[in-house]
Amino acid sequence: MYFQFLIEDRSGKVLVEKIMDKLCEVNNNVIYECKYFHGIGGFTKKNTVKETKTGKLLNDLATYLKGFDKSLRYMPDGAAIFVVLDNDTRETELFRNELEQVAETNSISIDHVFCIAVEEMEAWLLGDEAAIKIAYPNAKLNHLKNYEQDSICGTWEILAEIVYEGGMKKFAKECPTFVEAGKIKSEWAEKIGKYLDLDSNKSPSFQFFINEIRKRLSA
Repeated sequence: MYFQFLIEDRSGKVLVEKIMDKLCEVNNNVIYECKYFHGIGGFTKKNTVKETKTGKLLNDLATYLKGFDKSLRYMPDGAAIFVVLDNDTRETELFRNELEQVAETNSISIDHVFCIAVEEMEAWLLGDEAAIKIAYPNAKLNHLKNYEQDSICGTWEILAEIVYEGGMKKFAKECPTFVEAGKIKSEWAEKIGKYLDLDSNKSPSFQFFINEIRKRLSA
């Protein structure tokens, strides 16, 4: 089974790779590739070149879906496209419907799934307290007490308070740009992702992702 992932940013790619590597350990017939983008962008209006060649996921979504729809449909062991992105402040089901509309408008026939991390993919890391503790023995896990899993609450900032030495205040001072912040988020994904338990994660959006993968592996 071949999985093609389209992922919002580099830290998300790192995390998906860690998850898939775990699945590959017990599934020898899995092949996957990850394409990451430089942010989420926005849905296009006129589909001009200026709108669709931005390096942003939503802007370029239709182009990539159409390309993979043609190139993957004849894979001998089957293929699926997984689009993995954050919902930020959007209503999740409405956002999913908008994504499905892009696929429908462009007549995408290959198996595809839109996996929406609520609020952000750092929620998938926050869903496994044990993994955080192993990766960061000095983690301030008391910040999890008031965290409601998969809520719109400033998810990555909470993770920063937990694992970054000096918390969010120091993080903001030492990582003022998107590039610097992205590098640290990728480090979190690398270190915590290595220890994630795929079966006990508390994040509903994480479990949706895992279940959709496993459905296709067992088909």
